[in-house]
Amino acid sequence: MTAFRIECRCPQCGAPAALEETDRVVACPFCRVRSVLTARDGFRYALPARRPAGRELFYVPYWRFKGFMLFARPEETEHTFIDMTRLGVGLGTLPHTLGVRAQAMKLKFATPETEGRFILPMGSFDAALEEFQSRLSRSRPAEALAAAHLGEAMGLVFAPVYAEEKLTDGVLDAAMGKVPEGWEAVAAGAGRLEAGVGFLPALCPACGWDLAGERDAQVLVCGNCSSAWAPAGGKLERVACECLKTAGAEDYYLPFWLTTCDIAGIDLATYADLVRVANLPKVLQPGFESRRFLFWTPAFKLRAGAFLRLSENLTLSQPQEVLAAGLPPGRHHPANLAAAESAGSLRVVLAGIMKPRKEMAELLPRLALRITGQRLAYLPFQGDRHDFVQPHTRVAINRNLLALSRSL
Repeated sequence: MTAFRIECRCPQCGAPAALEETDRVVACPFCRVRSVLTARDGFRYALPARRPAGRELFYVPYWRFKGFMLFARPEETEHTFIDMTRLGVGLGTLPHTLGVRAQAMKLKFATPETEGRFILPMGSFDAALEEFQSRLSRSRPAEALAAAHLGEAMGLVFAPVYAEEKLTDGVLDAAMGKVPEGWEAVAAGAGRLEAGVGFLPALCPACGWDLAGERDAQVLVCGNCSSAWAPAGGKLERVACECLKTAGAEDYYLPFWLTTCDIAGIDLATYADLVRVANLPKVLQPGFESRRFLFWTPAFKLRAGAFLRLSENLTLSQPQEVLAAGLPPGRHHPANLAAAESAGSLRVVLAGIMKPRKEMAELLPRLALRITGQRLAYLPFQGDRHDFVQPHTRVAINRNLLALSRSL
């Protein structure tokens, strides 16, 4: 599937704008005002409705997910690309998926002002995704020890219907069949949405300067006061940033999430612990015990295999000792993968670095990870004809793969 297209209006001048579902920064082509999109309970969209006057319109929920599923199995780590919509309520006679209609027309944000009554989904998005992960895992010979997802697009899409003698498609105004059993009870619980999409000015909360960030950026930076900001809870919150600064004018900086965790069930708090857990061919040095262990994961979109390789290599390298507070001095890649997405992948990353694999398979299901902090770190990469190479760790990433990964 291609990305969904969304119609909206500029909050400043009211001019129409067309977005992709991955956009988080809106630049109005008329008044030039830039805004950051926020959503309290995740982004919700509605298919355009067409219905005769006097008939009550209902919106049926469909979960939307586009991205990778990751599975750590006893012998190897697998990943599968998924692009799906799934019915979010127990009305079995309704279509289980939206098919291609959501990408064949422009959607709108579902808001409290949208005419009609909304049927809320059963359970949460995480519960629906976990159930889908479980079904995928059971279809393989070996049960997954850990599962995660890297989502390019996640949320809810509402499809309009109305019911009288028959259930009628509110998009085409065409009969879909008989009213499903249990419809009366589900419809009775429908109501208006309490929250919709919000627009925040793309201005630094600290100094009022224009924030820089591409349309899919999850973190925006201020070049005036050297700060970084991410939308959270209906406002912009400061993101702690560090950087390995070099004298190379041509260096290209890539962002990574540095995550600290309390891990119950295994000793993994220092670099010395990592040497033992990963069975690294190193002699333990006195400074290893005082060097704190951190997970390193990309803060930018990347295909699943490359994401895991880069995460494992940098987590094993632990280059945080060379970082200093601040933003990169030169060109940098947008941080377009949210911190929460990174956090969800840590068990799978851990499965890739624990050695031997047999011991990992016995230990991993019993481990409990509790995240205690996340911050952003920029590392400089030097480009050649084929790759970007990080000179300090010698970690490399293919240039074409990085360019193509802006869309999973």
